[in-house]
Amino acid sequence: MTVLALGAYTLDLYMFGGRLPSAGESVNAAEYATAHGGKAANVAVAAARLGAPARFAGCLGEDADRSAALAALRADGVEVGDCAIAKGVATGRSFVYVDDQGRQIVMTWPGAAGLLAPERAAAAAARLPAGSVLVLQGEIPVATSCAAAAAVSPGVRLLVNPSPAEAFLGADGADLLSRADVVVLNEAELGVLTGGRTADFSRSLGLRTKGGAVVVTRGERGAEVSDDHGTMLVDAPRVDAVDTTGAGDAFTGTLAATLRAGLSLAAGVRLACRVAAVSVTRRFCVPSYPSAGELGLAPLHGPPAQEISA
Repeated sequence: MTVLALGAYTLDLYMFGGRLPSAGESVNAAEYATAHGGKAANVAVAAARLGAPARFAGCLGEDADRSAALAALRADGVEVGDCAIAKGVATGRSFVYVDDQGRQIVMTWPGAAGLLAPERAAAAAARLPAGSVLVLQGEIPVATSCAAAAAVSPGVRLLVNPSPAEAFLGADGADLLSRADVVVLNEAELGVLTGGRTADFSRSLGLRTKGGAVVVTRGERGAEVSDDHGTMLVDAPRVDAVDTTGAGDAFTGTLAATLRAGLSLAAGVRLACRVAAVSVTRRFCVPSYPSAGELGLAPLHGPPAQEISA
């Protein structure tokens, strides 16, 4: 059993400054840095650092960034045998701007990440054994993610993070959401997908018919979980945020790791809130994600003897 995160790796280009620019405005940055990123790659690392067997499947460019990306993922224990190379195309880039309160805006150019062939995605998903978790996002064509979702065997759980949300507004996006066992999204993404009609967001996203669950992350206010048992609020630890970039991916990767290990959704969300809270106290995405040891937890290798209390 494993966590397979299928989607994008991007090289993150960061600028840190006092405030974020408004439309049409130029603002000087105080610092510049680069780091590894991309939603699927982030999710795989977050899961692996908690002890879950993790794989990343994506497409990288024919450039030096590909070698650095694969080496970094392997160093975190992530399997990368399902990665493809796009000839003559650069590895993707994300441009991240962070203010002195930790708030951020991000614009992503997928580059090679958007060229993962649907048949290759489907082949990677088809090899997952029962009990595994397949994690999909919106940084690659949704049709490619649909091919992967359609190929999984019975007993594989599908966790979908519809981000960017606009990618899920068409028929392919609706189909992928309807297949999901768990949908994880933030408040802004929820508003886009439901047209602002969020009173019953599980029904709005078409999940009630298959018994799926929706988890809405609400930043410092924790997360809201809706499933057939009702709605539950989970608080987040209070912290001083330095950089919120990648906190959603930390949450998603943690939740995937806990579901693979056999924890309940409630226990998984509690731990995911805790991991995300740690991540925002540090800069960047992958460098901010804690290990199980840092959290005082046993690695999530397999079914736990008891549920984790966050």
